[in-house]
Amino acid sequence: MNIIEFRDFYRSELQKTNKESDYIFKILLKEICNIDPLKIALDPNFNIKPENDMLLRESLKKILRNYPLDYIINKKSFFGYDFYVDENVLIPRPETEELVQWVIDDNNNGDKKKLIDLGTGSGCIGISISKAINLDVTLADISKDALHVCKINNDILESNVKIIEYDLNTEFTENQFFDIIISNPPYLDYYSKDEIDENVNFEPHIALFAPIDDPLHFYKQILVFADRNLNKGGQIYLEINPAFIKEFKSLLTEFKPNDVNFRMDFRGKKRLVKLSF
Repeated sequence: MNIIEFRDFYRSELQKTNKESDYIFKILLKEICNIDPLKIALDPNFNIKPENDMLLRESLKKILRNYPLDYIINKKSFFGYDFYVDENVLIPRPETEELVQWVIDDNNNGDKKKLIDLGTGSGCIGISISKAINLDVTLADISKDALHVCKINNDILESNVKIIEYDLNTEFTENQFFDIIISNPPYLDYYSKDEIDENVNFEPHIALFAPIDDPLHFYKQILVFADRNLNKGGQIYLEINPAFIKEFKSLLTEFKPNDVNFRMDFRGKKRLVKLSF
């Protein structure tokens, strides 16, 4: 099958979905077959090799069952960098870039502060910050598989971060104190899982969903961590669930931050918050 015939095959298979068939086809050509998509226009009779034929067909099967394209190509652009991603980590979201930018804007004065990214996943938050400003950055996660992905991204992007295994449900035993805590913890309501996009179901549920009947569990654990390990005058930057703003504010009365600053994300949802202590 030549490249035009394959493009038309993708169009016919994806026509009943809302997926952009030509965009998907071009991405797969480039990322998994190492074929320049310009060949569609410049060399329409270009024949797809059998090994690439198989890759494209298998990828199409995955796309048709809503498997994320980012996992197929093992790549997601975030804050101007290409991060390696697989099923062991969440796919970075654009609203999280706004949280990263907030930290950078607040801390670009050259002070060598210590930052920890709790529940780091792919490492996209902490690594992006470390590439932009001169901070001492630690990435922490409970998942060994996620930390393996972190190490891949640390190597690919030649960043200089510390990577540790840590369970937020346990006491932090390292004798370290931080000036900045940042986290995008699991915050989706388990009872709303049937309402989320089907492709999200392929992402690790441990990184998506808060415990049943306790949607603010990880926020409380982060605040407990901060009570013991955040330096005086420190800040916490969080991505939060807009559906639980009232409950989140109630939780804060127990920990008494000096200042609370909410921000809307680019979708107009109150999803970002900075706590100052």
